[in-house]
Amino acid sequence: MHLFVHLIEERNFHNAWAKALLAVLSKGTDLVIGAGDERKPIKDSCMLISLTGNAIKQVEARELHPQYPFRRIEEYCNEFTRAFLEAYRTKPSGEQFSYLYFDRLARYDASSSSHPSDQLRLLQNALADQIKEEITSNRAQAITWYVPFDIARSSPPCLQRIQIRYIPTGSVDVHLTWRSRDLFTAWQSNIICLIEMLNREVIKPNKCQIVRIIDYSDSLHLYRRDIEDAKKVRLVPVSPQEMR
Repeated sequence: MHLFVHLIEERNFHNAWAKALLAVLSKGTDLVIGAGDERKPIKDSCMLISLTGNAIKQVEARELHPQYPFRRIEEYCNEFTRAFLEAYRTKPSGEQFSYLYFDRLARYDASSSSHPSDQLRLLQNALADQIKEEITSNRAQAITWYVPFDIARSSPPCLQRIQIRYIPTGSVDVHLTWRSRDLFTAWQSNIICLIEMLNREVIKPNKCQIVRIIDYSDSLHLYRRDIEDAKKVRLVPVSPQEMR
């Protein structure tokens, strides 16, 4: 048995999701993840999805495929803001999530130090340096993983790494790397809210724009409970202008 490996290149955000669903449905590997009472049957794949052209505009406009099941996009994107983090950190531990992406990115604190790292500010500065020096760096990245804290947890972060690469003049590639990913209910909302955060915190302050999103998942999967609904998803019509 081998994990299905696939590449999708799309200029339409909605059809990237629909094509990924079709690929996993037709060629995904049947596996079980979790342990004990948390065993979850899935169809699994290893997938790289490249988004360019109009897909970037659709992401930035918070556009969702008509059949995408998760619709609370404004509420979810709010979790990627400094105002939400400030309020969140005052909650009792019993009311907090196992992790919060924005917390890991804006207050990276693997050693419980008194000086956590604001990786988003560091990314902003790193992009500014690339622009100033007129270079492209592969070192401007932020991570979420705390070792050895996360390796033993049942729910460690799915997002692992963000990389911002400058492309003269005024453009950037955004690379997102994921340990695990729910394709049916999480994929579109994950990308929309992360890109909105990166534009606000890193890219727009440097007067740049995104020209490509590279989204790579070690495990991009469908839960068995979602398979029948995933089979109903259809491609959306695309105009000739969008295909250019």
